[in-house]
Amino acid sequence: MTSHALASCFSCRRSKRRCDKSLPSCQLCIRKGLKCNYPHRRGQRSPSPPHSSRGSETATDSDSSTFSSFAVTSAISFLAPDLFRQARLEIPRLRLDIPDDVTSHLGDSQQVRETANNFFQMTWMPIISRKYYLAAVLNPLSPSRRSTALLALCMKLCCLRVEGAERNSLYRLVKKFYSEVESTEGLCVQILQAGIFIAVFEIGDAIYPAAYLTVGACARYGVAMGLDKINKDRMGDAHNFSAPWMEIEERRRAWWAVLILDRFLNVANPCRALATEDPTFEDFLPVDDDQFYDATSQPENAVPISQGFIFKIGHFGRLAQATYLISQVLYTIRSDSAVNDYFNGSGSLSADMGQLCRTLEALVRANEMEITLRRLTFCCQSLVAYSGIFLLQQHLWQRLKVKSTQEAQQHTFIETRIAIDTLCRIASALQERSNMVDLLQGQCTFFLVNIVYQGVSALMTIGQGNPSAEIRESIDTLSYLLGNIRSRWPLAGKVLAKEGSK
Repeated sequence: MTSHALASCFSCRRSKRRCDKSLPSCQLCIRKGLKCNYPHRRGQRSPSPPHSSRGSETATDSDSSTFSSFAVTSAISFLAPDLFRQARLEIPRLRLDIPDDVTSHLGDSQQVRETANNFFQMTWMPIISRKYYLAAVLNPLSPSRRSTALLALCMKLCCLRVEGAERNSLYRLVKKFYSEVESTEGLCVQILQAGIFIAVFEIGDAIYPAAYLTVGACARYGVAMGLDKINKDRMGDAHNFSAPWMEIEERRRAWWAVLILDRFLNVANPCRALATEDPTFEDFLPVDDDQFYDATSQPENAVPISQGFIFKIGHFGRLAQATYLISQVLYTIRSDSAVNDYFNGSGSLSADMGQLCRTLEALVRANEMEITLRRLTFCCQSLVAYSGIFLLQQHLWQRLKVKSTQEAQQHTFIETRIAIDTLCRIASALQERSNMVDLLQGQCTFFLVNIVYQGVSALMTIGQGNPSAEIRESIDTLSYLLGNIRSRWPLAGKVLAKEGSK
């Protein structure tokens, strides 16, 4: 039975609204996400009673007890999960207020809706269930939760324009609020999603090593949730997940996002240890994006990587496929035998290396059949596939210690030549458009920054310090594209400066 206060709360008094006096918070404060305070003594006019009052001592003791219970049960659930399940314990939810500065940045319900609409137009990282998210944040009857507010704040961070004055201050607020929520909430997918979007912002703004550390923290958080096993079974490992199908799919997508970012960060240094295990050929892929957004997918829509090449699986599923192939590329590069087997007696590629290049190129061709050449620029799965080809190429050149243009061209994969030609055609086509900056603002990703940089590096290796007029023209075309990407991703400016220093 719900208990009631003897008098109206201070918020309802100020707004001259009728208060239902429910404890611990009235329904009006819950709907508005406000801190609800009741008077502890007759005639009290301030929401903060004197510290010597009996009511203050009681509230403090109650808060301390709740925090203590939260800490104990959280520790048991992590250190002794079997005992936690057998005892049917539950982690108590701390009823903490959303800070005023967070509420101020989020704005009212209309502003939250606008932020959500802007965010869901960025379809390259579809890891949030649009239907359930909007139902949670826009329903006036739903209680406001700190984890949901954190996720909304991170979504706003990802939508800010590069030149906005609010960018740095909001980033600092997000990092602070994330730390607070992570330490006062149980493990939940909203906090993991928030961490992923913080990492996306840090990568795009070239905030290092923070981006690398954030992705590592997301990997640990996902493992703590048991998500490292979620791709092993269609239903996400029934032993750990007794959740509705759409929740399983949302968690699977969050874990794939961690896998994707973890491997992206290792492209610049392939020998650096990953924070996550490589996906296997039988791991399950995300379902088709449209079915996920409409909440119409079923468990049978999920297919493993081994079958994904013959089914329509959506853009995010293709990106997951490309990520699996990048894992194979990184493994090949770390293998000392890869280059030793390059010459198999007849001067041709080893079977494994050649097959990997052909598979990466085949994935690009499959994507190209579904989209136009212009849209290929923003197709993450194609960009990641090309990145794998360039990784294998640069590794081969380094191990063979090429010293001349003739030697570099002699050991250039045909897939590398195709990748460079395609990138230059795309860059030239975009260069001719008067509204290229606007086009890039809305659709390109930092994957494009990386692949253009890799393409320029490959051309410079072939040129060996004295490039031909044709190679010089290709370098200038790609550098022009890299310069324009800065309007969306500051990372491109850092990469361009690095390229200019060579």
